[in-house]
Amino acid sequence: MASKVRAYSFVDRAPVDLSEPTINVNDLSQFKILVIDHVAEMRATMGMTLNQFGAQSVEYANRSAEAIGMLRRTAYDIVLCAYDLGTGFDGLYLFEEVRRHGLLKASCVFIMLTGERQSSKVIGAAELAPDAIILKPFKGDVLYDRIVRALRKKQRFKPIDDAILAHDFLRAISLCNFEVEQGGEDALDFMRMKVHLMLKIADWAGTRDVCRGLLVKADLAWAKMALGKAQFNLREYDEAQLIFQQVMAEHELVLEAYDWLARTQQAQHQIEAAKKTLSRAVEKSPFVVNRMRELGEVALVAGDLALAEQSLTETVRLARFSFWPQVSDYSQLSEVQLARGDVGAARKTAAYLRKDFRASNDKIMADVLDIEITFKLGDKAKARQQLDSTLSAVQGFIEPPGPAISLALAKNCLAQNRHEEAQQLTRQVLKNRHDDPQLAARVTRIYKEQGREEEALKLIEATAADIVEINNEAVRLAKSGDLQAAAERFLKAVKDMPSNLQVLLNTINALLAYVNQNGWHASYMQRAQELLTRATVIDPTNGKALQMAEIYRKTQRRFGVKA
Repeated sequence: MASKVRAYSFVDRAPVDLSEPTINVNDLSQFKILVIDHVAEMRATMGMTLNQFGAQSVEYANRSAEAIGMLRRTAYDIVLCAYDLGTGFDGLYLFEEVRRHGLLKASCVFIMLTGERQSSKVIGAAELAPDAIILKPFKGDVLYDRIVRALRKKQRFKPIDDAILAHDFLRAISLCNFEVEQGGEDALDFMRMKVHLMLKIADWAGTRDVCRGLLVKADLAWAKMALGKAQFNLREYDEAQLIFQQVMAEHELVLEAYDWLARTQQAQHQIEAAKKTLSRAVEKSPFVVNRMRELGEVALVAGDLALAEQSLTETVRLARFSFWPQVSDYSQLSEVQLARGDVGAARKTAAYLRKDFRASNDKIMADVLDIEITFKLGDKAKARQQLDSTLSAVQGFIEPPGPAISLALAKNCLAQNRHEEAQQLTRQVLKNRHDDPQLAARVTRIYKEQGREEEALKLIEATAADIVEINNEAVRLAKSGDLQAAAERFLKAVKDMPSNLQVLLNTINALLAYVNQNGWHASYMQRAQELLTRATVIDPTNGKALQMAEIYRKTQRRFGVKA
């Protein structure tokens, strides 16, 4: 978005707590420990070693999916994870996934155990690295020493951890700045945490500038990755592409660099290059759902139906046993199967979808797939009846369907020459995800298949322009001092775009700004709370949403209202 209301901050400027830790980090009996290793003998050895040093609460996982389930249920204090987990995620990817989904408390110590000296280079390139890396084989006292050192270091980070746990990211960043200014051997670790937090709250320009400054002084792979991510989100695609290629050349196994390079290539419409990049990554690590999904989608856009079916079939298989299945995987797989003339396979995919999403409204996607199958078989009258029935059912939903279902319905409307209904569905999806280049590419492809590419491009451009104008109008009102008019304008916009995360956050910001400048406003605070709940559902780990939630709570406390 070209312009937006800046987030207001009511951060308490409390002094930094430099007191000594009160927890005895040498006593492992008080900590909950999770050991993740696919080798049973190694798990048993680790358990005996930990018991020798007083550990009493030790649990075990032998694969990544099991570990994720346990981390969802239990707040562990220490996680000891093998880098090589056999099949599935490697240890680093598991670490990044559980951090991204908020499954590790901020004070948790995460230690990677690896027999590959090269993997230390890989882990060092991660944007947020584990607390320690221990090379196998190792002695028990080495493991104990590294655990205690990591726990002691975590205590130094405790004020920052507390701020993060409270979702007060601005305070956490200011505490990082304080520690960096103090210098010392941990200064770079505090800077690394600061960069991570800046990415968390989507401060792309700030991250770019900080990382450029760091890289002038030292060649830090994690800073390069953070810089590339910031440049990608700032749409500085040429610069981002060079950065990710450089990381790949220096750290061949940093597969996150392949993923981000492929996204950058897609944003620049370099589809064949993106397919090649993802294919290389999948060869190196074939069990990561998101990467396999990306390859399937890119292959579909490139017209490589064989690779698309292979990749999407594997995506569905992997996702069915993960915690993050997506209904769009099934719809795209069915689309490829029908394009290849395999109606039987498409029917099986629809049946799997009904079974896997039987407890969710998303199961209606199976009905959408049935429409496509019927149309493919030439029974246009029945397909029209099915489309009418499905559109009617969707209108009865309390919440509008997700973009995958809406676009699948729009595609069927286009195929049946129901262009106005297709436009309505497409426009609603674009309103809620106006700044998603991959979604725009998907819309363009759907319309292009019906010979209506120009129509899609106009829809995308007009929708984005409308949202920017709405935003700019509200910003002008806020800058002129009329915060109430700005809040009301955003409230009107959010009615029309209930799932647009940027509009939601701008609306919450405007409501809280009005209250903090003009006094308590019960209905505005109630609406802010409702919108915060919606934003959390859309993206549970969004840094700006979490930051807004903390500002909301501080506003309540400021006016003496109990949460």
